[in-house]
Amino acid sequence: MFCSRRTAMLMLLTALTPISLVRADENTLSPKEKQDGWRLLFDGRTLDGWIPEGDGQWRVADGTVVCDQGGDGWLRTKETYEDFQLHCDFRNIPQGNSGLFLRAANKGSPYPAPEHGYELQINNEDPKFATGSIEDYIQRLKPVRPTPNEWHSFDVEARGPHFIVHLDGVKVLDGQSDKFKAGYIGLQFHKDSKIEFRNIKLKVLQK
Repeated sequence: MFCSRRTAMLMLLTALTPISLVRADENTLSPKEKQDGWRLLFDGRTLDGWIPEGDGQWRVADGTVVCDQGGDGWLRTKETYEDFQLHCDFRNIPQGNSGLFLRAANKGSPYPAPEHGYELQINNEDPKFATGSIEDYIQRLKPVRPTPNEWHSFDVEARGPHFIVHLDGVKVLDGQSDKFKAGYIGLQFHKDSKIEFRNIKLKVLQK
């Protein structure tokens, strides 16, 4: 079969294109999200707006926030939040252990994790601190086990003491705790437990 030089070149470029290229819709806001007051917490290129605590070595790769080196630690926003909706994609490894910190306070030393605040678990191995539950405060509605090495999404609504969490569009948590009123959003890293995050966006809820 005859192929033109231009066609052959396109085929070659396609074959050489890395499959890890960032999709155009990742780490962006739709026009409606902008209109509704959503803001990006991660721009897909830098860690601007974030502060590392502890010993985790955070970096940006292929449009994701990655940590796979160093000791325990967490990456927190510069700003604190009270009532909000939060969307975040994550990809964990088999037997991985991570989480999202909500209304966390930067207190205590050292800082492998915030001393005060909520932690939405990403951990398939420990039923006490299980994926979809808020550690020590609100248990998930039913067991879930998101497949390792694949992307999954958390959608969180924190309004006063009421927390609702969806995992991949399915409600997994609905409960109340009034322990912490405001604080940072944070990403957790445990040593030797690679974790990746992307599409981190937040909408402040008005009282």
